[in-house]
Amino acid sequence: MQSSEESSRSTSKPDWGYRLLMSVAVLVAGWLLLMPWCPPIIHATMNRFHLRTPSFVQWAVQTPIPAMYNFKNTTEVRDLPPQDELFGLVDPLWLTPLEETSDELGVVASRTINHYPTREFTFANGRVRYLQEDADRWLVIESHYRGEFLQSTYQLSHDEAGVWQMVLREEDRP
Repeated sequence: MQSSEESSRSTSKPDWGYRLLMSVAVLVAGWLLLMPWCPPIIHATMNRFHLRTPSFVQWAVQTPIPAMYNFKNTTEVRDLPPQDELFGLVDPLWLTPLEETSDELGVVASRTINHYPTREFTFANGRVRYLQEDADRWLVIESHYRGEFLQSTYQLSHDEAGVWQMVLREEDRP
């Protein structure tokens, strides 16, 4: 004769929530374990950090994956477009006559960020610090990991309503 505990165990339904949670945990662990050896995973994660994922769904699927300390992410806030656009058009001595080098032409601030480098303007107080004036700004983001590299340049400008827009520059898109 079966005890009431054994009979209730044999007739209980499977716990689908638990199975789903464990499946997600296994997928995230697999993603993280494969990242050092799988360039497509590296690029997908870098695109996520640069807000360059082709669709919102692809970005959202990656949200359970931890973002801390994965890459070396650097940001540059600029009040002039990146160097290559200014080549031959702007004399660095005219803008900063006391500086010895022109490597930092137009750079307002730069820093290294652990994760999500776009938060310099999307989430943090960078909008208040750097966007007080009506002049355009450029956000240059670089991520490095095991020989892989991604750079994105965003132009920040006002629209007709006076709202700041953050637009990925067309020539930088993959």
